[in-house]
Amino acid sequence: MVYLLTYDGYMREGYLEEICPSAILFMQCGLKDCALEFRRFYETAMPTLEVGDEIVPAVIWKLEESDLQNMEAIYLNEIYERAVWNLKTEKGVLEATVFLMRETPFSLPQENELGMMEEAYDEHNFDYSCVENALDRAKDREETYDTLYPGTDR
Repeated sequence: MVYLLTYDGYMREGYLEEICPSAILFMQCGLKDCALEFRRFYETAMPTLEVGDEIVPAVIWKLEESDLQNMEAIYLNEIYERAVWNLKTEKGVLEATVFLMRETPFSLPQENELGMMEEAYDEHNFDYSCVENALDRAKDREETYDTLYPGTDR
């Protein structure tokens, strides 16, 4: 068994179980010293974790290694990097796999992406403020630089 850390729409239990049938909700947590950001993913934007000063809600799943390979088809290698984080818990240190976006331009997500995030946050009774903060930062970049990504025309 392995552990998978999710912080996006895949926090939804039914949604993840379609891709990873062995997935069992292990725990809900808050990731300290992180920030949620939205980065370009083809025609939309997807959330990713970066260093910051917030506590970002997340879910840890326990699943079979073979199911983790299914997630690699979702989190494409050319856009996402697979990492292993050592997370401090009340019971000790837990090693969990997380998929983080490589550096792409900041961007605003489409409504359906936000809807998936909102459903996941509602399902786990998470505070939605870190999503709102990420949206505000993306909008501020656009207003300040007339683009979401300083130094480019995007």
